[in-house]
Amino acid sequence: MSKHYKPFLAGFIFFTHAFLCGSFAQTRFSKDEVHEKIIRVKLTEASAMKTANGISSARRLNGPISTGIEPLDQTFKQIKASEIKRVFPYAGKHEAKHRKYGLHLWYSIKYQEGKDINEVLQMFRSLDQVVVAEPVLQKQIIGYNKDAMKPANISQIYSKNGSAQPVPVNDPRLNEQWHYHNTGQSGGLAGIDIDLFEAWALETGKPNVVVSIVDGGIDINHEDLKANVWHNQAELNGTPGVDDDYNGYVDDIDGWNFTTQSAQLTPDNHGTHVAGTVGAVNNNGIGVAGIAGGGAPGTGVKLMSCQVFSHQTRPADNFAAAIVYGADNGAVISQNSWGYGGPDRFEEAVKDAIDYFTNEAGNYEGSPMRGGLVIFAAGNDDEYNTNRYPGKYEPVLAVSSIGHKGKKAYYSNYGDWVDIIAPGGETINVTHEGVLSTTINNSYAFYQGTSMACPHVSGVAALVVSKFGSPNFTGEMLRQILISSTVDINDKLDEQHAGKMGVGLIKASLALQTSG
Repeated sequence: MSKHYKPFLAGFIFFTHAFLCGSFAQTRFSKDEVHEKIIRVKLTEASAMKTANGISSARRLNGPISTGIEPLDQTFKQIKASEIKRVFPYAGKHEAKHRKYGLHLWYSIKYQEGKDINEVLQMFRSLDQVVVAEPVLQKQIIGYNKDAMKPANISQIYSKNGSAQPVPVNDPRLNEQWHYHNTGQSGGLAGIDIDLFEAWALETGKPNVVVSIVDGGIDINHEDLKANVWHNQAELNGTPGVDDDYNGYVDDIDGWNFTTQSAQLTPDNHGTHVAGTVGAVNNNGIGVAGIAGGGAPGTGVKLMSCQVFSHQTRPADNFAAAIVYGADNGAVISQNSWGYGGPDRFEEAVKDAIDYFTNEAGNYEGSPMRGGLVIFAAGNDDEYNTNRYPGKYEPVLAVSSIGHKGKKAYYSNYGDWVDIIAPGGETINVTHEGVLSTTINNSYAFYQGTSMACPHVSGVAALVVSKFGSPNFTGEMLRQILISSTVDINDKLDEQHAGKMGVGLIKASLALQTSG
C-alpha cells in the first residue's frame, strides 16, 4: 500500500523515526558516501546549552572550545575537533520555532584526526549527552541528460481530438512541451500530460505563493525566469552587510548558496531547469512556459533559490538548513530533485528539517497556506521497493516518472512508497521526448529524470495554492487534493507497473476543479 493511504499522525511519525534510528545505528559507511571528517550530533538540551556557551566563549576569548562536560570535551580532543557549529544557524526572529522542534540541539563537528568515520560515530554514540550521531551523507542530483536544443517555428498545436487550437499563451516553444499538453506532437500518446491548458482556464499562478527550489542555483537573470524570481524585500531595500530582516542570513536578497555559505548564487543548469518547469514566465513572447508562471510577466508564483549543488564546488554539507530556510522565508512548497547514493540511507537532521517545513511553513501574516508540503523525486535507479530516502519518508510526496507514451520511464524508481506520477520524459533515443525547460544563459534544453517529473507536481501544487489558498488552507489539504487529482494510467498502458508508481498521473485540471 502506498504511503499516502496512511494517516498522517504525529505518533506514527515519531515511532517510524525512532525505529529507523535504532535499525540503522550500526550501519557502516564507506568514504565515498560521506563528507569526510565531519559528523553531526544531536545533543540533549542541557548539553546543547553548555556547548553553545562554550562556542560563544571561545569566539569571544579566541581560545579553545570547552563545554565543561568532560566526556564531550575529551572526545573533541581525541578527534582534534577543528570546528563545532550549529547545523541550523541561530535564526533570529525564528529562533523560538527552531527550539520548539529541537533544531538548536543539532551540531556539526569537523575534525582533523584521521580516524575512520564509523569509529568517530561510535565514540559519540556512546556518550550520554548525545541523542543522535550521524555522518553527513553525500547527495546527488537525480540525473538528467546533456543539454539538447531544438528550434521551434510552430505557432499552433493541435488539441487532443485533432482540431486546431490556439496556444493559450505566446511562449514560442510551448508546442514542444508535450508534458503540458500532449497531442502526439513529439510522437507520444495524446493525453499523456498534466492537462495544463485546461487548468490555465481556472488559474495561472499568483506571486504570493513561494516555491523553494532546493537544488543547483537558479539563473536569476534568465530572461524567462527573472520576473518570477523571489526577492527578500527587507534585504533588497536594506543595508549591505546587515541582517536587515533578522532571519540569521546577511544580504540574502535572492536566496542563499549553501555550498559557499554566501548570498552569491551560482547559476546551475539543473536548478534552472527545475525552476522553469515550476514557474518560467508566461506570455512574455520568450522561450517556454511554466506551470504556475502566471498569465502575464510578473504575475506567476515566486521561485526561491536554496542552492545546494554547484558545478564549481562540492555539494553543500547542510541540505537540512536549506529546507528550513525555505520555511522561514515564506515558501510553502519545497521542491527537491535530489537524493542519496543508495537505499536505506537517510539523515535524521534532514528528517527534522522536513518535519519543520511541513508544520511551520506558511505560518506568517498574509500566507496563502498554513503548514507546507515537501515534494521529492523518487530517483532514477530503476529499482522496485528499495528504501530510497528522503522520498520514502512519510510526510514527503514522492514522484515517479513516465515517458511521453505513458509507460514507466526506463530509469524511474517505483514501489509502494511512491505517491504520484508525473511526466519526466526520456531523451535516451530522441532528445525532444524529454522535458523542455530553461537552462543557464538564456538557454533551453530537454532533460529526463524523476528530477523533471517532480517539479511538475510542485508546479501543480503552486497552482492549487494560488487558487484555494487562505488562512485555513493547510499542507495536508494540498496533499490530499494532489493525490485525488490523478488518472490511473498504468493499468491500461503499463500493466507491469500498475499500482507500483503511485495512485496515478497528476492532472492539473482536476486539481483546480476540486472544492478546495
